[in-house]
Amino acid sequence: MIIKIALLVGLLLTEAVAADALAYRFTRPIVQGDDGGQALLAIALDSPVYAASADDFRDLRLIDQDGVETPYLLQKIASRKTVIQRLPSSSQTPALQKTGDDGIVVTTSLNKDAANADGLRVVTEQRDFEYNLQIQGSDDGKDWRLLVDNAVIYDYSRYMAVGDREVSLPANSCRHFRIVVAKATQTHAAELLKLTRTLREGEEQQRSERLDLRHEPLHIERIEFWHNKPETQAETEQNFDYPVAAFKISHDAEHKVSIIDIETERQPLTGFMLQTGTPNFSRYAEVQIPQQHGIETRMQAIGKATLEALHFQDISREQTTVTFPQQRQSRYRLVIQNQDNPPLAINAVNGIGHGYQLLFLPQAGKNYRLQYGADEVKQLPLYDTAPIRELLRRGYPITVAALSPETAVAETEDRLDLGKLLNSHVFLGVAIALMVLVLAWSLYRLSKRLGEMPKP
Repeated sequence: MIIKIALLVGLLLTEAVAADALAYRFTRPIVQGDDGGQALLAIALDSPVYAASADDFRDLRLIDQDGVETPYLLQKIASRKTVIQRLPSSSQTPALQKTGDDGIVVTTSLNKDAANADGLRVVTEQRDFEYNLQIQGSDDGKDWRLLVDNAVIYDYSRYMAVGDREVSLPANSCRHFRIVVAKATQTHAAELLKLTRTLREGEEQQRSERLDLRHEPLHIERIEFWHNKPETQAETEQNFDYPVAAFKISHDAEHKVSIIDIETERQPLTGFMLQTGTPNFSRYAEVQIPQQHGIETRMQAIGKATLEALHFQDISREQTTVTFPQQRQSRYRLVIQNQDNPPLAINAVNGIGHGYQLLFLPQAGKNYRLQYGADEVKQLPLYDTAPIRELLRRGYPITVAALSPETAVAETEDRLDLGKLLNSHVFLGVAIALMVLVLAWSLYRLSKRLGEMPKP
């Protein structure tokens, strides 16, 4: 009976710990704008979040005022640019009419599902030409208005590979178009000049020149319309300066190296930059991080570079940065090979690295907070981020929100931390003592029963 009770108590404690283990150690309210409108909010992570969150940020949670988890998109902070993507707007087969002595009018319409046109292209295989176009537009095919007057398409391939067969249109909602070419035929002079001479007794008596003219009409294969679609793209990842928490310099004369032990707040670093007081030098340097191998800790190299500086007359050159793949370590070691040179005078060490932000779509009238620091979260959350990505692709502006100061949940809430209790030496001692008592009681009961059994 005692064993059953102990097992039941242990099971209940285990379940309670499992439920309690996901408690987040830190929470920070999000300060939003007060305009009340729809917005795409961005929260930049800072050093307190980096210091307490998991390496892959799997323990970050956005919670609203009702305790409901809110989806977010985690991304590196990057400068963004808007590019214009040209997409086709399908149209019907054009119709052609002659106008005046030498003009044509091409009429065509966009298909029902085609986007409004931002421009058109006259597709022709013709070379060596220049034509003036007038573009008219209509919403219903009855009332026409002028969109572009005196647009020029040309091809100067006779002289150089230069040509332009496109015409940009102003913003419009037209579904029907007229392309008017007032003079659709051009006159070209023949490349060869015909020369006739009249000779008498070997002497030239008369000379005549004739230049043949060739009339070439504009031949249009088809008319292609297009529309512009803006798309916002990440351009370059921004680098941020991160001050280190502390650094300590030591010199190993035997191995002729300088060792800089660096402590950080686990920011997403990609390098260290040194500020030195030594004017001229060139030294090999290596960044290392501690790696646990069983009970032994070894230093593993993650980046190397040649640090150098040259300051002489008009020369002022420095390269004092060592880069490496992104890391979120609390301790680093920078080893500088001095050979037989005196150690460098290191004045400061600064970290450089990426920045991260959370993007989310808040609901009107709701407040949000960021929670982090749950050690038992096993995997990244799987959120539906397609709406956020679509807004980014379309170039919608991002509104920056701020994080309030960090609050330690464990210090503000009076609750029993069963996880720490189960891992404490006191609990383990009590559990062992309880097991010994249960075992002793079982042996006592067993021996008593054996003593009561009749002897054969």
